[in-house]
Amino acid sequence: MDIQISTIPDLLVKTRGNQSAVANILSVQRYTVKKYSRDFKAEGHAVINGRLMVKTSGKRRKDKAAA
Repeated sequence: MDIQISTIPDLLVKTRGNQSAVANILSVQRYTVKKYSRDFKAEGHAVINGRLMVKTSGKRRKDKAAA
């Protein structure tokens, strides 16, 4: 199996800066593409085999029912 790893800025270069086209390729909202478009070092995201993977904070959310 061939694994392809890229970033949203790489995809923006391939689509000549068309955020809507990148959003369509990844099946996400255009705002999501805009959010990660400045992440050149891929510290907060990666595109692996056409799927967007994002970094989470690791913090657990408090359950309101338990409070």
